Parts: sequence; C-alpha cells; structure tokens
Amino acid sequence: MPPEITLYISKYGYLAIFVLIFLQETGLPNPVPNELVLMFSGYLIYSGILHFPLVILAAVSADFIGTNILYVVFYFSGAYIIRHKPRWIPISQKTINKLTRRMSEGGIWMIYLGRLTPFIRGYTSVTAGLLQLSPKVFLPLALISAITWSGVYIITGKLLGPYWNSAAVHFNHIKYIMLIILLSLILIVITRHIINKNLQKKKAGKAGSSNENIPEDKTIKTIIMKIHIVSETPFIMKGQGVHTAFVDHVELMKEKGDVDVVVNGEGKGDVFHSHTYGPYYFWKGRNYKGRRVFTVHVIPDSIKGSLPMWKFWLPVISWYFKKVYSYADVCIAISPMVEEAIKEMGVHTKIERIYNPIRIKRWKRTEEMRAKGREILGLSVSDFVILGVGQLEGRKGVKDFLDIAEAIPEAKFVWVGGRPFGILTEGIKGLNTRIAKASKHIMFAGLHDLEEMPCIYAAGDLLLFTSYQENCPLAPLEAAASGMPVVFRDIKEYALLYESIYLKAKNSPEFIDLSKRLMQDPFFYSEGIKISEQLIKQFDKDKIRKKLIDLYEGLAKK
Repeated sequence: MPPEITLYISKYGYLAIFVLIFLQETGLPNPVPNELVLMFSGYLIYSGILHFPLVILAAVSADFIGTNILYVVFYFSGAYIIRHKPRWIPISQKTINKLTRRMSEGGIWMIYLGRLTPFIRGYTSVTAGLLQLSPKVFLPLALISAITWSGVYIITGKLLGPYWNSAAVHFNHIKYIMLIILLSLILIVITRHIINKNLQKKKAGKAGSSNENIPEDKTIKTIIMKIHIVSETPFIMKGQGVHTAFVDHVELMKEKGDVDVVVNGEGKGDVFHSHTYGPYYFWKGRNYKGRRVFTVHVIPDSIKGSLPMWKFWLPVISWYFKKVYSYADVCIAISPMVEEAIKEMGVHTKIERIYNPIRIKRWKRTEEMRAKGREILGLSVSDFVILGVGQLEGRKGVKDFLDIAEAIPEAKFVWVGGRPFGILTEGIKGLNTRIAKASKHIMFAGLHDLEEMPCIYAAGDLLLFTSYQENCPLAPLEAAASGMPVVFRDIKEYALLYESIYLKAKNSPEFIDLSKRLMQDPFFYSEGIKISEQLIKQFDKDKIRKKLIDLYEGLAKK
C-alpha cells in the first residue's frame, strides 16, 4: 500500500475508510483496492488505533451507499438504454424480461456471489439496475453482501495483525486466489441449476405421461401442513453427508402423503427448515419468523483439520455460527455433542435433539449391487475390500487409514470421497505426498454421487471410520445398513451418541488388529454384522419422522 494512503487512513480513520470504499463502489478511481483498505483497517483494529464496530459501520455504509447509487442510476435509465441500444447487441426485450424474472425469482445466488467477486462487484449492481431487478430483491442482498465482504476482509486483517508486513506483500496472490474460487463457485451454481432444471423437466414429462393411464384414486389424503425445506448443497456440493441428510429429509416428508413439501422453491410453507447456513438460509427464512427450524450438522470445531490456519478462523466462524443458530426458532441438534456445543456458545434458541434418519431400504445390499460396485471400483470378486468414506482432509484420519492399509497388504483398501474445499484443504500438500506414495493395494476412488453410493458400500466388506471429529456421521450408519461391520475411532462423540455397543479402536495398531481379526475369524465377522444391525435401530426413520412432524405442528400453530 502506498505510504501516503497508509498515512491518510491512519490520520483520518473512519472517514478515510468511508471515502476510499465509496469512491471505488461508485466506479470512480481509487489509488488502492478496497480489499487492501479493509485488511489494513483490520490491522489498525489489531493495533488498537481503530474500533471494530465503527470500522464495520464505515465500510458497510460506504459499500451499501456506493453500490446503490450505481443500481439506482441504471435502474431509472435502464429502459432508455435498452430502447436505444445498438442493433448489433444480440439481446431482445423478451430476453431481458426473462432474465429479470429469473433473477427476481431464483437468481439471488448469482447476485450475492457477483457482489463478493473482485473486479465484477460493480458490474453486478449495474446489471441489476439495467434489468430493473426489484429493489425488494436487490437492496437486502446488497446489504448482506456488504456485511459479508467488509467483515471477512476486516477480520482477516485483524487476525493477520502480527504478520501484517509479510502478509501485505502477498496480497495480490490472495486476491487472485479468491477470484478463482468465487468464479468456480459461480460456474458450479450455473451448471447445477441447468442440470436440475433439465431433470425436473424430464421428471415432469414422465409424471404427466404416466398419470394419464392411472385410474382416479378415490382415497383423499388429508394434508396437515406444508414444509419448506432448504439446502444450498444441490447448488454447490452434493458429495457430502449434509446433502444426503437433506435428500433423506425431503424423501421422508413426502413418503406418506400427509404433508406438502416445497424444496428450495418460491412456494410458501407453514414451517421453514434449513440444512445449510449460507445466504440462502437467511434469505429464504426471512418471512418465517417464529417458524424457522435449522438442523445443526456443523459446529465450529468441525473446521479443525478441515481448513488451513483454522485457529485464526475459529473466532470468526464461531461468531458466524452463533448468528446462524440464533436466527432459527428451533435448532435441531443431531447429537449430544452438537447440543452441548450450541449451549456453550450462549445461544438462546430452543434446542431439540433429533438424529439423522437412516433409510435402510436404500442401503440394503444385493448381489447385483455388490457386482456393480466392484465393477465401478475395478475390484475382483475374491478381494476383501476395506472402505474409508469421507472428505480427503486431516480431520477424517486419512493418514491413519493409509498407515492401517500399509500394514495389511492382503486386503484391498478403497477411500471414497473428495475435497470440497479444494486447495484450501488443511494439510493438502502432505496428504498428496502420502497418497502418491501409497502401495498398489490402496486406491482413492474420488467422489461418487449419492445414487452410486449403495453399490459402493455393497462392494465393501468392512468400513474403517478413522475420523477424529464428527457429530452424527452418516457414512458409518450407511455402511452398517448395507450389511458390514464398522470400526469407529474411540472418541467422546460416539460414546455420547450411540445407545448400543459398537466396534472401536483408539489408534492405528488397534484398527489393524480389529481389521485382521474380522478378516480371519468368520464368527467374529458375523458378530460385527449383528452389531451393525443393532446400531442402526436407534436411527429408525419412522420414529424420527414423528418427532419432526410433532415439532412442525407445534410451530405452525403459533
């Protein structure tokens, strides 16, 4: 940062921050990027020169006012510009109306992500105004994105306070990495949206053609309520437990025909229930005050071993999760540890403990599924297959899985899972080195869709769940429902969660001993299957569905 700008901000403080950010948000020249202004402001907070609340107020107000000036200008001049546009611009009024409608109804993710992306932030406001996007849609998003944008950079600058001199040198690299990540997210959102739209059209077509030949059902089912279920995972990342829990929840609510379900749509429900905690959660839940339910799949401790420099991010993430939990009227704790974590954060929201349900029919293996799974993974019929399922990150115990595998060369070891955080995965370099050096009997199969996972589990003979931190993990329960023994790591979370006994190991040598015994002793192996059968009874879908319906009915009556 130029020394004169540093002096300017240090001397004029909040006013300087407001002016610099405001200039750039209105499209006027700015001697330094806003990102650096915000991070330097965070450093000044760390140094005790400025106060956090006032810096946030100055930055957010400058961002919000500046971007809305652009929006208002193009909102009121948009019609004139479109009418007098050159003929060579290949966009008709019909297309503009279609784009406007899409943005108003379901394009909030694009607006939000655009407002967070370096270099195109201002163009997002211009586009929204040009298309005459409703102020009711744009203004709240402009405020939320201003808070997110400013808050992240200011807090980052504060956390990097002790290392400011070295961090500032690499600022441009950080900015371009963020740009690549955000553009990738936008591409994923667009791709997922197109795929989902096409699938919905195909399903609607099939349903329409099949219904023509179905005789009229004389039985009329009473619809007791409508549930609006939300998750951002279909737009961003499907290959993880939260998405599975979301899909299971939707299917569970639909299966008896006594409730209507709105899924990530514009329809209204009697009760709102979200599985994720991004802007979609806050936006979709805005009209459901007093009737918001949030399932807590993730707690602040979940970032340990997932993200690099997690100790620096933990205070920020803890603060954000507290806001997420407090926004809900009821938080569903999926395990005793989750309930304990929510209470320790000082959240006053009502807490209900309801476990993730397991749909046993989906996972119950057949010989056909087993053959298909082994074909997908390239395994022979005679292989004894030991699975590991989860994200490729330190928290999941991937290195321990490799240590165990190297000690048992007579078995085939297969890890199924990807990296949702990409290059931001904690310990990615060390993991890649270990994976590259792994023996030939160890395979990393990557991410598989939920539809393929029953076959993947059916291909296995044993699951080792080596994770160091979990809440109510689905992978071991899915494997148990598939009909195989599961060996858990011996940690406090499971001791509090599971009501029946389970196979457990404290360390890699114990995992190795148990694995070999299960391979060599048929009686012990059959006992391991019986333990799995007993374990999943605690997560009976019908009991869990009744608890959810009772919760919804109580909220809907308010």
